[in-house]
Amino acid sequence: MDDAKEAVIIDSNSTAGYMRIASILAATGKPKDALDVITKGLKTVHVQTSGYTQMDIQRMSIERQLDPTYVPKVDYRLDPIQRLPEDLAVLVLRLLDTRMLAICRAVSRYWMMLIDSVPVLWSRPQFTSSNSIQELMCQLPAYVKPCKLLSRQNHNIPECILRHVLEKSRGSLLTLWFPDGSAVTSTTVNALFGHRRPRLSSINIGRTAIVSETLINRVLNWTLSSQITDIRLPYRSHIGNEAMEVIAREASALRVLDISGCTKVRVKHMFKAWNSVIADAQGSTALEKLYMNDHPGIPELLVYSTKYRHFSNLKVLHMAIRDQGVLSMYAGLGPVMEYLQRIPNAQIPFPGLIELNIDGVWDATIASQRFESINTALLISRCRLLCSGLRRLSALDAAFVGAVLLHASLTDCFSTLQKLHLTRAAGFDSSMLWMLLGAHQQLPLVSLDLSGCVAVDAPAMAALISRCSSLVHVNLSQTPADNTVMAELTRIVSADNATGLEVVVLDTTDITGAAARDFASACAKRYVHTRNNKHARHVWRLSLLDIDNCFSIGSDAVAIVRDLLSFMQTRVLAAVPS
Repeated sequence: MDDAKEAVIIDSNSTAGYMRIASILAATGKPKDALDVITKGLKTVHVQTSGYTQMDIQRMSIERQLDPTYVPKVDYRLDPIQRLPEDLAVLVLRLLDTRMLAICRAVSRYWMMLIDSVPVLWSRPQFTSSNSIQELMCQLPAYVKPCKLLSRQNHNIPECILRHVLEKSRGSLLTLWFPDGSAVTSTTVNALFGHRRPRLSSINIGRTAIVSETLINRVLNWTLSSQITDIRLPYRSHIGNEAMEVIAREASALRVLDISGCTKVRVKHMFKAWNSVIADAQGSTALEKLYMNDHPGIPELLVYSTKYRHFSNLKVLHMAIRDQGVLSMYAGLGPVMEYLQRIPNAQIPFPGLIELNIDGVWDATIASQRFESINTALLISRCRLLCSGLRRLSALDAAFVGAVLLHASLTDCFSTLQKLHLTRAAGFDSSMLWMLLGAHQQLPLVSLDLSGCVAVDAPAMAALISRCSSLVHVNLSQTPADNTVMAELTRIVSADNATGLEVVVLDTTDITGAAARDFASACAKRYVHTRNNKHARHVWRLSLLDIDNCFSIGSDAVAIVRDLLSFMQTRVLAAVPS
Protein backbone atom coordinates (compact mmCIF):
# COMPACT_ATOMS: atom_id res chain seq x y z
CA MET A 1 0.00 0.00 0.00
CA ASP A 2 2.75 2.47 0.91
CA ASP A 3 4.73 1.72 -2.27
CA ALA A 4 1.61 2.27 -4.37
CA LYS A 5 0.90 5.62 -2.70
CA GLU A 6 4.52 6.75 -3.28
CA ALA A 7 4.22 5.74 -6.94
CA VAL A 8 1.09 7.92 -7.33
CA ILE A 9 2.80 10.85 -5.60
CA ILE A 10 5.88 10.59 -7.82
CA ASP A 11 3.88 10.05 -11.03
CA SER A 12 0.25 11.20 -11.06
CA ASN A 13 -0.31 9.17 -14.29
CA SER A 14 0.71 5.86 -12.65
CA THR A 15 -2.21 3.58 -13.46
CA ALA A 16 -0.53 0.66 -11.72
CA GLY A 17 -0.41 2.64 -8.44
CA TYR A 18 -4.13 3.52 -8.51
CA MET A 19 -5.12 -0.05 -9.40
CA ARG A 20 -2.91 -1.45 -6.65
CA ILE A 21 -4.44 0.81 -4.00
CA ALA A 22 -7.98 0.00 -5.17
CA SER A 23 -7.28 -3.75 -5.17
CA ILE A 24 -5.96 -3.65 -1.59
CA LEU A 25 -8.95 -1.62 -0.34
CA ALA A 26 -11.43 -3.95 -2.06
CA ALA A 27 -9.71 -7.01 -0.62
CA THR A 28 -9.85 -5.57 2.93
CA GLY A 29 -13.61 -4.98 2.76
CA LYS A 30 -13.60 -1.30 1.74
CA PRO A 31 -15.12 -1.29 -1.77
CA LYS A 32 -16.47 2.27 -1.44
CA ASP A 33 -12.99 3.65 -0.71
CA ALA A 34 -11.62 1.56 -3.59
CA LEU A 35 -14.23 3.07 -5.94
CA ASP A 36 -13.28 6.59 -4.84
CA VAL A 37 -9.58 5.91 -5.50
CA ILE A 38 -10.14 4.37 -8.94
CA THR A 39 -12.55 7.19 -9.94
CA LYS A 40 -9.98 9.80 -8.89
CA GLY A 41 -7.38 7.98 -10.96
CA LEU A 42 -9.61 7.97 -14.05
CA LYS A 43 -10.03 11.73 -13.74
CA THR A 44 -6.30 12.32 -13.24
CA VAL A 45 -4.78 9.92 -15.78
CA HIS A 46 -4.91 10.85 -19.46
CA VAL A 47 -7.14 8.70 -21.65
CA GLN A 48 -4.29 7.74 -23.96
CA THR A 49 -2.16 6.44 -21.06
CA SER A 50 -1.49 2.72 -21.10
CA GLY A 51 -3.55 0.96 -18.44
CA TYR A 52 -6.48 3.38 -18.61
CA THR A 53 -8.76 0.70 -20.04
CA GLN A 54 -7.83 -1.76 -17.26
CA MET A 55 -8.64 0.94 -14.68
CA ASP A 56 -12.08 1.44 -16.22
CA ILE A 57 -12.72 -2.33 -16.13
CA GLN A 58 -11.70 -2.42 -12.47
CA ARG A 59 -14.11 0.46 -11.74
CA MET A 60 -17.01 -1.46 -13.27
CA SER A 61 -16.06 -4.56 -11.29
CA ILE A 62 -16.08 -2.62 -8.01
CA GLU A 63 -19.45 -1.04 -8.85
CA ARG A 64 -20.92 -4.48 -9.43
CA GLN A 65 -19.67 -5.56 -6.01
CA LEU A 66 -21.51 -2.64 -4.42
CA ASP A 67 -24.77 -3.64 -6.10
CA PRO A 68 -26.81 -5.67 -3.53
CA THR A 69 -28.59 -7.61 -6.29
CA TYR A 70 -25.37 -8.62 -8.01
CA VAL A 71 -24.50 -12.32 -8.05
CA PRO A 72 -21.01 -12.95 -9.43
CA LYS A 73 -20.51 -15.52 -12.14
CA VAL A 74 -18.69 -18.51 -10.75
CA ASP A 75 -17.04 -21.30 -12.62
CA TYR A 76 -19.22 -24.27 -11.75
CA ARG A 77 -16.26 -26.57 -12.13
CA LEU A 78 -14.64 -24.89 -9.12
CA ASP A 79 -17.75 -24.58 -6.87
CA PRO A 80 -19.04 -28.02 -5.78
CA ILE A 81 -22.19 -26.57 -4.19
CA GLN A 82 -23.31 -24.89 -7.41
CA ARG A 83 -22.64 -28.05 -9.40
CA LEU A 84 -25.11 -29.95 -7.22
CA PRO A 85 -28.90 -29.61 -7.46
CA GLU A 86 -30.22 -27.31 -4.77
CA ASP A 87 -31.93 -30.09 -2.78
CA LEU A 88 -28.72 -32.14 -2.67
CA ALA A 89 -26.70 -29.07 -1.69
CA VAL A 90 -29.08 -28.51 1.24
CA LEU A 91 -28.63 -32.12 2.35
CA VAL A 92 -24.86 -31.61 2.37
CA LEU A 93 -25.11 -28.35 4.33
CA ARG A 94 -27.38 -29.97 6.93
CA LEU A 95 -24.41 -32.09 8.02
CA LEU A 96 -22.59 -28.97 9.27
CA ASP A 97 -22.93 -27.45 12.72
CA THR A 98 -23.91 -23.85 13.32
CA ARG A 99 -20.33 -22.57 13.51
CA MET A 100 -19.45 -24.05 10.11
CA LEU A 101 -22.65 -22.67 8.56
CA ALA A 102 -21.66 -19.18 9.66
CA ILE A 103 -18.24 -19.68 8.04
CA CYS A 104 -19.77 -21.06 4.82
CA ARG A 105 -21.94 -17.95 4.50
CA ALA A 106 -18.77 -15.94 3.92
CA VAL A 107 -17.51 -18.09 1.03
CA SER A 108 -19.53 -16.42 -1.72
CA ARG A 109 -22.77 -14.56 -2.37
CA TYR A 110 -24.37 -17.70 -3.76
CA TRP A 111 -23.55 -19.69 -0.63
CA MET A 112 -24.91 -16.88 1.56
CA MET A 113 -28.15 -16.64 -0.42
CA LEU A 114 -28.60 -20.42 -0.38
CA ILE A 115 -27.94 -20.85 3.35
CA ASP A 116 -30.11 -17.90 4.39
CA SER A 117 -32.98 -19.00 2.15
CA VAL A 118 -33.35 -22.44 3.81
CA PRO A 119 -34.67 -22.08 7.39
CA VAL A 120 -34.32 -25.82 7.99
CA LEU A 121 -30.52 -25.41 8.16
CA TRP A 122 -30.95 -23.32 11.31
CA SER A 123 -33.70 -25.43 12.91
CA ARG A 124 -31.36 -27.59 15.02
CA PRO A 125 -28.43 -25.40 16.15
CA GLN A 126 -25.29 -27.19 17.27
CA PHE A 127 -22.50 -25.07 18.72
CA THR A 128 -19.98 -27.56 20.16
CA SER A 129 -18.01 -29.97 18.04
CA SER A 130 -17.00 -33.24 19.67
CA ASN A 131 -13.34 -34.10 20.04
CA SER A 132 -11.41 -37.03 21.41
CA ILE A 133 -10.77 -35.39 24.79
CA GLN A 134 -14.46 -34.63 25.37
CA GLU A 135 -15.43 -38.16 24.37
CA LEU A 136 -12.82 -39.55 26.75
CA MET A 137 -14.21 -37.47 29.61
CA CYS A 138 -17.70 -38.82 28.88
CA GLN A 139 -16.47 -42.41 28.73
CA LEU A 140 -14.23 -42.29 31.83
CA PRO A 141 -15.35 -39.34 33.98
CA ALA A 142 -13.08 -40.43 36.84
CA TYR A 143 -10.02 -39.93 34.62
CA VAL A 144 -9.12 -36.28 35.20
CA LYS A 145 -5.79 -35.87 33.41
CA PRO A 146 -7.17 -34.33 30.19
CA CYS A 147 -9.17 -31.75 32.17
CA LYS A 148 -6.45 -29.14 31.70
CA LEU A 149 -6.80 -29.39 27.94
CA LEU A 150 -10.54 -28.91 28.21
CA SER A 151 -10.18 -25.82 30.40
CA ARG A 152 -8.10 -24.10 27.71
CA GLN A 153 -10.85 -24.32 25.13
CA ASN A 154 -13.33 -21.46 24.91
CA HIS A 155 -16.82 -22.44 23.81
CA ASN A 156 -18.54 -19.11 24.49
CA ILE A 157 -21.03 -18.25 21.76
CA PRO A 158 -21.49 -14.56 20.85
CA GLU A 159 -25.02 -13.27 21.25
CA CYS A 160 -25.09 -12.11 17.63
CA ILE A 161 -24.80 -15.74 16.45
CA LEU A 162 -27.69 -16.81 18.70
CA ARG A 163 -29.80 -13.95 17.39
CA HIS A 164 -28.85 -14.79 13.80
CA VAL A 165 -29.98 -18.42 14.31
CA LEU A 166 -33.34 -17.34 15.71
CA GLU A 167 -33.87 -14.87 12.87
CA LYS A 168 -32.90 -17.18 10.02
CA SER A 169 -34.96 -20.10 11.36
CA ARG A 170 -38.14 -18.10 10.53
CA GLY A 171 -40.34 -20.06 12.87
CA SER A 172 -39.06 -23.48 11.78
CA LEU A 173 -36.86 -23.82 14.89
CA LEU A 174 -36.91 -27.33 16.36
CA THR A 175 -34.21 -27.02 19.04
CA LEU A 176 -33.87 -23.96 21.25
CA TRP A 177 -30.40 -24.11 22.75
CA PHE A 178 -28.62 -21.47 24.79
CA PRO A 179 -25.14 -23.03 25.26
CA ASP A 180 -22.87 -22.70 28.28
CA GLY A 181 -21.19 -19.34 28.60
CA SER A 182 -23.63 -17.49 26.34
CA ALA A 183 -25.27 -14.26 27.49
CA VAL A 184 -28.88 -13.94 26.33
CA THR A 185 -30.74 -10.62 26.42
CA SER A 186 -34.27 -9.59 25.56
CA THR A 187 -33.12 -8.53 22.07
CA THR A 188 -32.14 -12.11 21.27
CA VAL A 189 -35.34 -13.57 22.68
CA ASN A 190 -37.42 -11.03 20.73
CA ALA A 191 -35.93 -12.46 17.54
CA LEU A 192 -37.62 -15.74 18.49
CA PHE A 193 -40.96 -14.01 19.03
CA GLY A 194 -40.66 -12.15 15.72
CA HIS A 195 -41.89 -15.16 13.72
CA ARG A 196 -44.73 -17.59 14.08
CA ARG A 197 -44.70 -19.90 17.09
CA PRO A 198 -42.13 -22.63 16.37
CA ARG A 199 -42.94 -26.30 16.78
CA LEU A 200 -40.10 -26.89 19.19
CA SER A 201 -39.12 -30.41 20.19
CA SER A 202 -36.25 -29.49 22.53
CA ILE A 203 -35.40 -26.67 24.97
CA ASN A 204 -31.87 -26.66 26.39
CA ILE A 205 -30.57 -23.82 28.56
CA GLY A 206 -26.95 -24.43 29.53
CA ARG A 207 -25.84 -24.52 33.13
CA THR A 208 -23.62 -21.44 32.83
CA ALA A 209 -25.75 -19.58 30.29
CA ILE A 210 -26.62 -16.09 31.51
CA VAL A 211 -30.40 -15.96 31.15
CA SER A 212 -32.67 -14.04 33.50
CA GLU A 213 -35.67 -15.58 35.23
CA THR A 214 -38.06 -13.34 33.28
CA LEU A 215 -36.72 -14.45 29.90
CA ILE A 216 -36.91 -18.16 30.83
CA ASN A 217 -40.52 -17.76 31.93
CA ARG A 218 -41.35 -15.96 28.67
CA VAL A 219 -39.78 -18.74 26.64
CA LEU A 220 -41.54 -21.51 28.58
CA ASN A 221 -44.97 -19.85 28.47
CA TRP A 222 -44.71 -19.16 24.72
CA THR A 223 -43.02 -22.28 23.36
CA LEU A 224 -44.37 -25.20 25.41
CA SER A 225 -46.65 -27.49 23.42
CA SER A 226 -47.47 -31.14 22.99
CA GLN A 227 -44.54 -31.52 20.53
CA ILE A 228 -41.92 -30.86 23.24
CA THR A 229 -40.00 -34.03 24.05
CA ASP A 230 -36.83 -32.67 25.70
CA ILE A 231 -36.52 -29.95 28.38
CA ARG A 232 -33.18 -29.28 30.07
CA LEU A 233 -32.99 -26.56 32.75
CA PRO A 234 -29.99 -27.59 34.87
CA TYR A 235 -29.03 -25.57 37.94
CA ARG A 236 -31.72 -22.92 37.51
CA SER A 237 -32.37 -22.05 41.14
CA HIS A 238 -35.44 -19.92 40.34
CA ILE A 239 -37.32 -22.76 38.61
CA GLY A 240 -40.05 -23.81 41.03
CA ASN A 241 -43.27 -25.78 41.37
CA GLU A 242 -45.22 -23.43 39.09
CA ALA A 243 -42.91 -24.20 36.17
CA MET A 244 -43.32 -27.94 36.81
CA GLU A 245 -47.10 -27.56 36.70
CA VAL A 246 -46.86 -25.80 33.33
CA ILE A 247 -44.50 -28.47 31.97
CA ALA A 248 -46.73 -31.32 33.18
CA ARG A 249 -49.83 -29.69 31.72
CA GLU A 250 -48.49 -28.56 28.34
CA ALA A 251 -45.68 -31.03 27.49
CA SER A 252 -47.69 -34.25 27.41
CA ALA A 253 -45.17 -36.05 25.19
CA LEU A 254 -42.13 -35.17 27.31
CA ARG A 255 -39.40 -37.82 27.18
CA VAL A 256 -36.38 -36.06 28.76
CA LEU A 257 -36.38 -33.75 31.79
CA ASP A 258 -33.29 -32.23 33.43
CA ILE A 259 -33.92 -30.35 36.69
CA SER A 260 -30.49 -30.91 38.24
CA GLY A 261 -29.80 -28.39 40.97
CA CYS A 262 -33.34 -26.91 40.83
CA THR A 263 -33.70 -26.97 44.58
CA LYS A 264 -37.03 -25.13 44.62
CA VAL A 265 -38.78 -27.96 42.79
CA ARG A 266 -40.47 -30.23 45.33
CA VAL A 267 -40.87 -33.87 44.31
CA LYS A 268 -44.24 -34.09 46.07
CA HIS A 269 -45.54 -31.30 43.82
CA MET A 270 -44.11 -33.09 40.79
CA PHE A 271 -46.21 -36.15 41.57
CA LYS A 272 -49.28 -33.95 42.13
CA ALA A 273 -48.72 -32.05 38.89
CA TRP A 274 -48.46 -35.19 36.78
CA ASN A 275 -51.25 -36.87 38.72
CA SER A 276 -53.65 -34.20 37.43
CA VAL A 277 -52.90 -34.95 33.77
CA ILE A 278 -52.62 -38.75 33.70
CA ALA A 279 -55.62 -41.05 33.63
CA ASP A 280 -55.43 -42.39 37.19
CA ALA A 281 -53.18 -42.48 40.23
CA GLN A 282 -51.50 -45.67 39.02
CA GLY A 283 -50.95 -44.34 35.52
CA SER A 284 -47.53 -43.45 34.13
CA THR A 285 -46.10 -40.58 32.13
CA ALA A 286 -44.10 -40.83 28.92
CA LEU A 287 -40.92 -39.64 30.68
CA GLU A 288 -37.94 -41.88 29.87
CA LYS A 289 -34.92 -39.85 31.05
CA LEU A 290 -34.78 -37.91 34.31
CA TYR A 291 -31.75 -35.95 35.51
CA MET A 292 -31.90 -34.85 39.17
CA ASN A 293 -28.24 -34.36 40.06
CA ASP A 294 -27.61 -32.34 43.24
CA HIS A 295 -31.32 -32.29 44.07
CA PRO A 296 -32.64 -32.53 47.66
CA GLY A 297 -35.73 -34.46 46.54
CA ILE A 298 -33.92 -37.68 45.62
CA PRO A 299 -35.14 -39.68 48.67
CA GLU A 300 -38.74 -38.62 48.08
CA LEU A 301 -38.54 -39.60 44.42
CA LEU A 302 -37.30 -43.08 45.28
CA VAL A 303 -39.81 -43.74 48.03
CA TYR A 304 -42.88 -42.35 46.29
CA SER A 305 -41.99 -44.26 43.12
CA THR A 306 -42.27 -47.55 45.01
CA LYS A 307 -46.02 -46.88 45.44
CA TYR A 308 -47.03 -44.66 42.52
CA ARG A 309 -46.32 -45.53 38.88
CA HIS A 310 -45.96 -41.99 37.54
CA PHE A 311 -42.33 -42.48 36.44
CA SER A 312 -42.27 -46.23 35.94
CA ASN A 313 -41.26 -45.84 32.28
CA LEU A 314 -37.89 -44.32 33.20
CA LYS A 315 -34.94 -45.85 31.36
CA VAL A 316 -32.26 -43.34 32.41
CA LEU A 317 -31.96 -41.86 35.92
CA HIS A 318 -29.14 -39.57 37.04
CA MET A 319 -29.14 -38.51 40.69
CA ALA A 320 -25.46 -37.85 41.39
CA ILE A 321 -24.51 -35.80 44.45
CA ARG A 322 -21.50 -33.70 43.55
CA ASP A 323 -22.34 -30.87 45.95
CA GLN A 324 -22.41 -32.31 49.47
CA GLY A 325 -24.21 -29.20 50.67
CA VAL A 326 -27.35 -30.66 49.12
CA LEU A 327 -27.52 -33.19 51.96
CA SER A 328 -28.19 -30.37 54.41
CA MET A 329 -31.35 -29.50 52.47
CA TYR A 330 -32.92 -32.91 53.10
CA ALA A 331 -35.95 -32.50 55.34
CA GLY A 332 -38.13 -35.21 56.83
CA LEU A 333 -35.96 -38.09 55.69
CA GLY A 334 -36.82 -40.10 58.80
CA PRO A 335 -40.59 -40.09 58.09
CA VAL A 336 -39.82 -40.92 54.45
CA MET A 337 -37.93 -44.04 55.54
CA GLU A 338 -40.78 -45.03 57.86
CA TYR A 339 -43.24 -44.46 55.03
CA LEU A 340 -41.25 -46.87 52.87
CA GLN A 341 -41.49 -49.54 55.56
CA ARG A 342 -45.28 -49.16 55.76
CA ILE A 343 -45.92 -49.56 52.03
CA PRO A 344 -47.43 -53.02 51.45
CA ASN A 345 -45.91 -54.94 48.55
CA ALA A 346 -43.45 -52.18 47.66
CA GLN A 347 -42.69 -52.64 43.98
CA ILE A 348 -39.56 -51.95 41.97
CA PRO A 349 -39.90 -48.23 41.14
CA PHE A 350 -38.26 -48.32 37.70
CA PRO A 351 -38.44 -51.87 36.29
CA GLY A 352 -37.17 -50.84 32.84
CA LEU A 353 -34.16 -48.86 34.09
CA ILE A 354 -31.14 -49.17 31.77
CA GLU A 355 -28.79 -46.42 32.99
CA LEU A 356 -28.22 -45.27 36.58
CA ASN A 357 -25.83 -42.59 37.83
CA ILE A 358 -25.35 -42.39 41.62
CA ASP A 359 -21.98 -40.63 41.74
CA GLY A 360 -21.30 -39.37 45.25
CA VAL A 361 -24.30 -41.05 46.87
CA TRP A 362 -21.90 -43.56 48.43
CA ASP A 363 -19.31 -40.88 49.13
CA ALA A 364 -17.17 -40.29 52.19
CA THR A 365 -19.87 -38.30 53.98
CA ILE A 366 -21.12 -41.64 55.28
CA ALA A 367 -17.99 -41.76 57.43
CA SER A 368 -19.28 -38.75 59.35
CA GLN A 369 -22.29 -40.86 60.37
CA ARG A 370 -24.69 -38.24 59.09
CA PHE A 371 -28.24 -39.49 59.22
CA GLU A 372 -29.04 -38.10 55.75
CA SER A 373 -26.10 -39.70 53.94
CA ILE A 374 -26.46 -43.11 55.60
CA ASN A 375 -30.16 -43.45 54.83
CA THR A 376 -29.78 -42.09 51.30
CA ALA A 377 -27.30 -44.88 50.57
CA LEU A 378 -29.66 -47.45 52.09
CA LEU A 379 -32.46 -46.27 49.82
CA ILE A 380 -30.49 -47.48 46.77
CA SER A 381 -30.69 -51.06 48.06
CA ARG A 382 -34.12 -50.98 49.70
CA CYS A 383 -35.80 -49.51 46.62
CA ARG A 384 -34.02 -52.10 44.44
CA LEU A 385 -32.74 -49.58 41.90
CA LEU A 386 -29.98 -51.90 40.69
CA CYS A 387 -32.43 -54.42 39.26
CA SER A 388 -31.85 -57.03 36.59
CA GLY A 389 -31.59 -55.51 33.14
CA LEU A 390 -29.48 -52.52 34.20
CA ARG A 391 -26.79 -51.91 31.56
CA ARG A 392 -24.91 -48.79 32.63
CA LEU A 393 -23.97 -48.01 36.24
CA SER A 394 -21.83 -45.12 37.42
CA ALA A 395 -21.02 -44.89 41.15
CA LEU A 396 -17.91 -42.74 41.45
CA ASP A 397 -16.37 -42.05 44.86
CA ALA A 398 -18.09 -44.97 46.59
CA ALA A 399 -15.49 -44.82 49.35
CA PHE A 400 -17.43 -45.91 52.42
CA VAL A 401 -20.25 -48.09 51.16
CA GLY A 402 -20.48 -51.31 53.13
CA ALA A 403 -19.57 -54.65 51.57
CA VAL A 404 -22.96 -56.19 52.41
CA LEU A 405 -24.88 -53.29 50.90
CA LEU A 406 -22.66 -53.23 47.82
CA HIS A 407 -22.95 -56.97 47.22
CA ALA A 408 -26.75 -56.87 47.60
CA SER A 409 -26.96 -54.00 45.13
CA LEU A 410 -24.75 -55.56 42.42
CA THR A 411 -25.95 -59.16 42.56
CA ASP A 412 -29.02 -58.78 40.31
CA CYS A 413 -27.51 -56.56 37.61
CA PHE A 414 -23.86 -57.65 37.39
CA SER A 415 -24.44 -60.12 34.54
CA THR A 416 -26.13 -57.51 32.31
CA LEU A 417 -23.87 -54.50 32.90
CA GLN A 418 -22.15 -53.00 29.85
CA LYS A 419 -20.71 -50.07 31.80
CA LEU A 420 -19.40 -50.35 35.36
CA HIS A 421 -17.76 -47.28 36.93
CA LEU A 422 -17.11 -48.00 40.60
CA THR A 423 -14.22 -45.96 41.97
CA ARG A 424 -12.55 -45.77 45.40
CA ALA A 425 -14.85 -48.49 46.71
CA ALA A 426 -13.11 -49.85 49.80
CA GLY A 427 -15.89 -52.39 50.32
CA PHE A 428 -15.39 -53.88 46.88
CA ASP A 429 -12.82 -56.62 47.51
CA SER A 430 -11.57 -59.76 45.76
CA SER A 431 -13.91 -62.17 47.52
CA MET A 432 -16.95 -60.15 46.47
CA LEU A 433 -15.73 -59.98 42.88
CA TRP A 434 -15.23 -63.76 42.79
CA MET A 435 -18.77 -64.25 44.12
CA LEU A 436 -20.19 -61.87 41.52
CA LEU A 437 -18.34 -63.62 38.72
CA GLY A 438 -19.74 -66.97 39.85
CA ALA A 439 -20.41 -69.25 36.91
CA HIS A 440 -20.54 -66.45 34.32
CA GLN A 441 -18.29 -67.41 31.42
CA GLN A 442 -18.89 -64.21 29.44
CA LEU A 443 -19.83 -60.69 30.52
CA PRO A 444 -21.01 -57.86 28.20
CA LEU A 445 -18.84 -55.14 29.80
CA VAL A 446 -17.66 -52.46 27.36
CA SER A 447 -16.48 -49.74 29.76
CA LEU A 448 -14.82 -50.65 33.07
CA ASP A 449 -13.55 -48.21 35.68
CA LEU A 450 -12.32 -49.64 38.99
CA SER A 451 -9.76 -46.95 39.75
CA GLY A 452 -8.87 -46.69 43.41
CA CYS A 453 -10.37 -50.10 44.34
CA VAL A 454 -7.28 -51.21 46.25
CA ALA A 455 -9.00 -54.20 47.90
CA VAL A 456 -9.29 -56.10 44.59
CA ASP A 457 -6.16 -58.13 43.87
CA ALA A 458 -4.62 -58.77 40.46
CA PRO A 459 -5.91 -62.38 39.95
CA ALA A 460 -9.51 -61.24 40.51
CA MET A 461 -9.07 -58.37 38.04
CA ALA A 462 -7.51 -60.70 35.49
CA ALA A 463 -10.42 -63.13 35.89
CA LEU A 464 -12.90 -60.28 35.33
CA ILE A 465 -11.11 -59.00 32.21
CA SER A 466 -10.76 -62.53 30.79
CA ARG A 467 -14.55 -62.78 30.67
CA CYS A 468 -15.05 -59.40 28.99
CA SER A 469 -14.03 -59.76 25.35
CA SER A 470 -15.95 -56.62 24.33
CA LEU A 471 -13.98 -54.18 26.47
CA VAL A 472 -13.21 -50.83 24.83
CA HIS A 473 -12.41 -48.50 27.75
CA VAL A 474 -10.51 -49.66 30.84
CA ASN A 475 -9.36 -47.63 33.84
CA LEU A 476 -7.52 -49.55 36.57
CA SER A 477 -5.36 -46.75 37.90
CA GLN A 478 -4.18 -46.89 41.52
CA THR A 479 -5.00 -50.59 41.85
CA PRO A 480 -2.82 -53.70 42.43
CA ALA A 481 -3.01 -54.59 38.71
CA ASP A 482 0.14 -56.37 37.49
CA ASN A 483 1.39 -58.32 34.48
CA THR A 484 -1.43 -60.90 34.70
CA VAL A 485 -3.94 -58.12 34.05
CA MET A 486 -1.79 -56.75 31.23
CA ALA A 487 -1.60 -60.22 29.70
CA GLU A 488 -5.40 -60.43 29.57
CA LEU A 489 -5.58 -56.99 27.95
CA THR A 490 -3.01 -58.15 25.39
CA ARG A 491 -5.12 -61.22 24.68
CA ILE A 492 -8.19 -59.06 24.02
CA VAL A 493 -6.23 -56.91 21.56
CA SER A 494 -4.85 -59.98 19.78
CA ALA A 495 -8.23 -61.75 19.48
CA ASP A 496 -9.79 -61.50 16.02
CA ASN A 497 -13.38 -61.58 17.25
CA ALA A 498 -12.87 -58.91 19.94
CA THR A 499 -13.93 -55.29 19.53
CA GLY A 500 -10.50 -54.00 20.50
CA LEU A 501 -9.40 -51.73 23.32
CA GLU A 502 -9.27 -48.02 22.57
CA VAL A 503 -8.50 -46.44 25.97
CA VAL A 504 -6.32 -48.12 28.60
CA VAL A 505 -5.45 -46.30 31.84
CA LEU A 506 -3.04 -48.14 34.17
CA ASP A 507 -1.65 -45.22 36.11
CA THR A 508 0.20 -46.14 39.35
CA THR A 509 0.10 -49.92 38.97
CA ASP A 510 2.64 -52.76 39.12
CA ILE A 511 2.99 -53.22 35.34
CA THR A 512 6.52 -54.00 34.17
CA GLY A 513 8.29 -52.94 31.00
CA ALA A 514 8.13 -56.39 29.38
CA ALA A 515 4.34 -56.55 29.71
CA ALA A 516 3.98 -53.00 28.34
CA ARG A 517 6.14 -53.90 25.31
CA ASP A 518 4.11 -57.03 24.60
CA PHE A 519 0.88 -55.04 24.79
CA ALA A 520 2.21 -52.32 22.46
CA SER A 521 3.45 -54.97 20.00
CA ALA A 522 0.00 -56.62 19.93
CA CYS A 523 -1.62 -53.23 19.32
CA ALA A 524 0.75 -52.49 16.43
CA LYS A 525 0.01 -55.88 14.82
CA ARG A 526 -3.74 -55.39 15.12
CA TYR A 527 -3.49 -51.89 13.64
CA VAL A 528 -1.53 -53.15 10.62
CA HIS A 529 -3.95 -56.04 10.16
CA THR A 530 -7.07 -53.85 10.18
CA ARG A 531 -5.45 -51.24 7.96
CA ASN A 532 -4.57 -53.85 5.31
CA ASN A 533 -7.97 -55.55 5.54
CA LYS A 534 -10.13 -54.20 2.72
CA HIS A 535 -13.31 -55.59 4.27
CA ALA A 536 -12.80 -53.84 7.63
CA ARG A 537 -15.42 -51.17 8.36
CA HIS A 538 -12.93 -48.91 10.10
CA VAL A 539 -9.25 -48.96 10.99
CA TRP A 540 -8.85 -49.83 14.66
CA ARG A 541 -6.36 -47.86 16.73
CA LEU A 542 -5.50 -47.36 20.39
CA SER A 543 -6.33 -43.77 21.32
CA LEU A 544 -4.75 -43.53 24.78
CA LEU A 545 -2.33 -45.57 26.88
CA ASP A 546 -1.55 -44.22 30.35
CA ILE A 547 1.26 -46.03 32.18
CA ASP A 548 2.37 -43.01 34.17
CA ASN A 549 3.89 -43.54 37.63
CA CYS A 550 4.53 -47.24 36.90
CA PHE A 551 7.98 -47.37 38.43
CA SER A 552 8.66 -50.90 37.19
CA ILE A 553 8.75 -49.59 33.61
CA GLY A 554 12.15 -48.25 32.60
CA SER A 555 13.03 -45.55 30.11
CA ASP A 556 14.04 -48.07 27.44
CA ALA A 557 10.65 -49.79 27.65
CA VAL A 558 8.87 -46.43 27.43
CA ALA A 559 10.86 -45.57 24.29
CA ILE A 560 9.96 -48.90 22.66
CA VAL A 561 6.27 -48.50 23.54
CA ARG A 562 6.19 -44.99 22.07
CA ASP A 563 7.92 -46.20 18.92
CA LEU A 564 5.51 -49.13 18.42
CA LEU A 565 2.43 -46.97 18.91
CA SER A 566 3.61 -43.93 16.97
CA PHE A 567 2.17 -45.23 13.67
CA MET A 568 -1.42 -45.12 14.97
CA GLN A 569 -0.92 -41.73 16.70
CA THR A 570 -1.61 -43.13 20.16
CA ARG A 571 -1.28 -40.71 23.03
CA VAL A 572 1.14 -42.38 25.47
CA LEU A 573 1.44 -40.95 28.97
CA ALA A 574 4.50 -42.38 30.70
CA ALA A 575 6.85 -40.45 32.97
CA VAL A 576 10.37 -41.88 32.95
CA PRO A 577 11.32 -42.68 36.56
CA SER A 578 14.39 -40.92 37.86
